[in-house]
Amino acid sequence: MNKLPFENLKRKPLRTTALLAVVVVLSLALFGGSILATNLNTGMASMERRLGADLMVVPQNTAQKAEALLTDGSPTTFYLTKDVADQISQADGVAQATQQTYISSLAAACCDEKLQIIGYDPATDFVIEPWVAEQFDGTLEDGQMLAGANVNVSADGTIELYGRDWPVVAQLASTGTNLDNSVFINQTTVPAMVEASAKVATQVMPEEYAGKAVSSVLINVAEGYTAETVATNIQNLDASFKDLGFVYPGGITATTRTSLNTLVAYLTLFIAVLWVMGAIVLIAVFSTSANERKREFASLRIMGATRGMLNTIILKESAVIGLTGGVLGVAVASLVIFPFSSLIGRQLQLPYLQAGPLLICGMIVLAVASAVVLSVVGSLLTMWRLGRPEAYLTLREGE
Repeated sequence: MNKLPFENLKRKPLRTTALLAVVVVLSLALFGGSILATNLNTGMASMERRLGADLMVVPQNTAQKAEALLTDGSPTTFYLTKDVADQISQADGVAQATQQTYISSLAAACCDEKLQIIGYDPATDFVIEPWVAEQFDGTLEDGQMLAGANVNVSADGTIELYGRDWPVVAQLASTGTNLDNSVFINQTTVPAMVEASAKVATQVMPEEYAGKAVSSVLINVAEGYTAETVATNIQNLDASFKDLGFVYPGGITATTRTSLNTLVAYLTLFIAVLWVMGAIVLIAVFSTSANERKREFASLRIMGATRGMLNTIILKESAVIGLTGGVLGVAVASLVIFPFSSLIGRQLQLPYLQAGPLLICGMIVLAVASAVVLSVVGSLLTMWRLGRPEAYLTLREGE
């Protein structure tokens, strides 16, 4: 009796394959959809933490480049001068201000694509430094680099840029944002980077600007001020400041969050509809198979099998199908999602950060358990029909 459910499944390969296919698709959709939604939400939370400024001031006509730098990670170079950045930092309503310089590298030996080089001031920074502190508690010296999670560091702990090897003192944790494809240097290393670029390619900026180039001023506004008010105060400092670009990271994250929520809602609806349809298909298949198996059940009753034994056989068959289909579905989804995580993030153009192993294990258990439960529920109609008083007559029809 213990082997009978397995023998029954082997004896009807077409029916078993059809049931398995349905369960595999359902578990694949549930696990894959759950992983995608979780990774997107994790990436969004990371993005909100990393864009920890209320206002970003950039040169004229570069606001769109700055937004692209924050969202899809398109490497770019733009700058104004340090004296202008210092004036901006003194505007009314500025509580904290720090300066960054952006340089777009050539395609590097470490990467398939160009890198974004970010020069920042560790002494005044309040955006990058809290994240850096999680991995590196030292001082970033001149000529040294911090590498994002997606940057391949050579075995000797260096990155080749502009024909020169730059020592990497730490590789930072993944954020699911474009920062993972960036390298970080202190501001005093920027002139050396510009000089190196001139030796192997077009110089990234004129030499006279190398020591005073600033791409953006990141600002946290004081209590009682809004980012828009501070932007107006900056424009009023000087007539030439009217043309400055202003980016509001809070607005970017709000827009991104809206897009993410819409995507997750559609994904949830799709999975729910798929599971309802799958449940209907499973119930229909199990119900049809009950009619086909009247002779089989009748033979078992003649040999002394009770209704409870028949129910146990059906339950075991459905549980085996659910367990096998659930495991296969999770395996297929894993082969698609995990190896191509970076590609998925780029295609969605949304923050995408892989969930932790503990959470993934929980989702695996949930997906497989749900597949088993659904398969068992699908077989309940068959069990109910066998348990009716007239079931004996039904079974006699198969004799």
